[in-house]
Amino acid sequence: MPLKFFIFPLIFLLCFKSIQAQNCNLKISGIIKDLHDSSPIFGAVVRINGSDILTQTSEDGLYFFDQICPGKLIFVVEHSNCNSVQREVILSENTTLNFTLEHHINELEEIIISDNTLKSLKGSAKESRLNSDQINKYSSQGLADALNTLAGVSTLKTGNSVAKPMIHGMYGSRVGIVANGIRLQDQEWGADHAPTIDLNGFENIQLVKGASALKYGGDTPGGIIVLSPSKLILKDSLFGQTIINASENGRGGSISTKIMKTTSDGYYISSQFSGKQFGDLLAPEYILSNTGVKQMNISLKLGRSKILSGWEVNYSRFQNEIGILRGAHIGNIQDLLRALKTDVPLRIDPFTYLINSPKQEGVHQNFHFTYFNQTSNKAKWQLDYNYQANTRKEFDIRRGIPASTPAIDLKLQTHNFLVNLKWKTKFSMDYEWGVNGILQDNYSNPNTGVKRLIPDYLRYQMGSYFLGAYSPSNSFSWDWGIRLDQNTWDVQKFYNVSDWEERDYAVLFPDFDVQQFGNKLLVNPKLNFLTLATQTGISIILGEQFSASLTYVLSQRSPNASELFSDGLHHSLATLEYGSLSLEKEISNKILLNFSKNKGRFKGTLEPYVSKISNYIFIGPTGIEQTIRGAFPVWQYDTTNASFWGVDVGVDYTFSEQFTFDINASYTYAQDLINREPLISIPPFNSSQILKYTSPKKKFDLELVNHFVSFQNRFPEMNFTVNTLKDGLIIKELVDISTPPSAYQSIDFNFSLYFNLIKQSTSSISFIVNNITQTKYRDYLNRMRFYADDIGRNFQLQFIFSY
Repeated sequence: MPLKFFIFPLIFLLCFKSIQAQNCNLKISGIIKDLHDSSPIFGAVVRINGSDILTQTSEDGLYFFDQICPGKLIFVVEHSNCNSVQREVILSENTTLNFTLEHHINELEEIIISDNTLKSLKGSAKESRLNSDQINKYSSQGLADALNTLAGVSTLKTGNSVAKPMIHGMYGSRVGIVANGIRLQDQEWGADHAPTIDLNGFENIQLVKGASALKYGGDTPGGIIVLSPSKLILKDSLFGQTIINASENGRGGSISTKIMKTTSDGYYISSQFSGKQFGDLLAPEYILSNTGVKQMNISLKLGRSKILSGWEVNYSRFQNEIGILRGAHIGNIQDLLRALKTDVPLRIDPFTYLINSPKQEGVHQNFHFTYFNQTSNKAKWQLDYNYQANTRKEFDIRRGIPASTPAIDLKLQTHNFLVNLKWKTKFSMDYEWGVNGILQDNYSNPNTGVKRLIPDYLRYQMGSYFLGAYSPSNSFSWDWGIRLDQNTWDVQKFYNVSDWEERDYAVLFPDFDVQQFGNKLLVNPKLNFLTLATQTGISIILGEQFSASLTYVLSQRSPNASELFSDGLHHSLATLEYGSLSLEKEISNKILLNFSKNKGRFKGTLEPYVSKISNYIFIGPTGIEQTIRGAFPVWQYDTTNASFWGVDVGVDYTFSEQFTFDINASYTYAQDLINREPLISIPPFNSSQILKYTSPKKKFDLELVNHFVSFQNRFPEMNFTVNTLKDGLIIKELVDISTPPSAYQSIDFNFSLYFNLIKQSTSSISFIVNNITQTKYRDYLNRMRFYADDIGRNFQLQFIFSY
């Protein structure tokens, strides 16, 4: 038989085998993280050199390729403000490639590739976030207003200039705020105490529901809000941004400007300034007298980053002056009853920029030093020292006393020390251990001429935490943590003898030092609270589009200063508040689920949760009291056992490249298990719908936003009767302080035009209308709803210049 009959089949078999070997069905996935802080890098482009195959990383820093042929490939990683880098890899099977690159210095030519050694998921407690564009829209407003756009977040207000975030029905001490890596200490206990922080100084805001950030504290069952500055670009550069806002309602505006200078050898310096002023705000039908606001903030930062080590010094100062609705301060019980019943405030003055009593003034100063050293790719330690000084003054309407003398004058000083160590192991395990100590000194000025609402005290806190994460692949992560804190209070407080005896404190606390001065007792309460917090959860990625997580959180919280020691008139709220020394620590058990679809035209998130809290501390109305400064509702702190459950929903549908439609909705159910009634001050069902159009070349966009807040039909019955004089007779009259206001909806409009004043820098002009239909409404979570409507329509013009 001729030889060619053997050669041809042999060649055919070899070619067929080669074709089989070139079966292009390999999959490649991975994560790109920052070498400096291990944060995921969003928007990095990963491509295969010599082909048109490329992809972009998600918000979690993840990327994915499929149908890739085996062989020698060159992967190229590119990101704005960084030099492109490349690595050669020989592929023969499905592969996970995790890239760690230095995002801070664009001259760095090296990246590190690690197979299955880095955690790809942030943790089981899912995060929501606001980017710089979303933050800029709320430049003239506050942190709570910006966060209110996220599912699961509501806003607790005192009037229209004081707002604080509420997460899953929890606020104040149950929600932590972290700025530049340090917990904010600013007397957050008050419902009328808005966070003393300027959101214009930050580029990214993250909301972690479920208190998974044990590094910052274990007493936040509501969640942690983390504010981060912009990432450093350490090359010779000078850049900045200025935002100018002008508003028709309040006839005021704001300005914010920031500038940063960086050098190629790692040094950087930046400064930021903002200021705003508004006069009296307007409801749809009348002026809200004495609701103006003034604010001025500044921050300075100096540091050096050498990739594996660095230091930074940061100073910021926040100052504001806020007017309290004049119609909320009433002279007698009859006027108070009329104010609660009427649709119009009892006092309406002409528009003015002047801010008179009642009002509040606040100054918050923050000094922070940090040093870090990354000894290798596997270990990094960091040292932080932080000093915060918070001064708060409240001014009442008083006769015979100079208007410059405050009725409340508090100064809270906090020293915070933190040592943190992070390291990785060969078994896909990441660990983090830390210890922090807090020394807090509160001084209540006795020269106010009135009884002090909050006493002098020293608070000592020592805490330690240990965290771990196991990530054998980019599709699975298990994280856990434990934290232990010791809180000690050393207090000096005056009590009326009658109050001390009525509350049985002499029996309950026989060891307290007591000195009597007439009808007053000077008491030295010394309280200790040991709290434990733990968290564990898993996260999984299901295919290319779906992910899920399950988290359990145990959180224990000691009572705060207001809950323990409040004793008198809280001027900003126009209420009398009374705390209790008998309060015990709260114990919260919470489970959170998250189901997400992350790709495709239809994206969505479903986040149900359930929690049970023992010794849940709340404040509720109990009556009316006539004082020498007027008649005020009385609110008393109390405890119960409570259960919470609810769901947050987010839906994003892309009709085309130009049209998108988003829906966010939240519902919280809260029940008093002892008294078998709903809890007070829980947000009703609420939702927002956003229809957005973006022009083909992204020269402009249009947004139409509808907000809906339903009637809260679950509320406790806390009405009471008072004796009033009518036609010369004393009669009992029912005061309805429980029934929530009606449901409402409002519509907002936003038009933004984009242009380039400088190459590679985008500027914009926006025209914004809030409450287009001039809807008249009162919000259940606004403590001033008893006296006036919320603000009406507002036309706003915003200019953003980047350079």
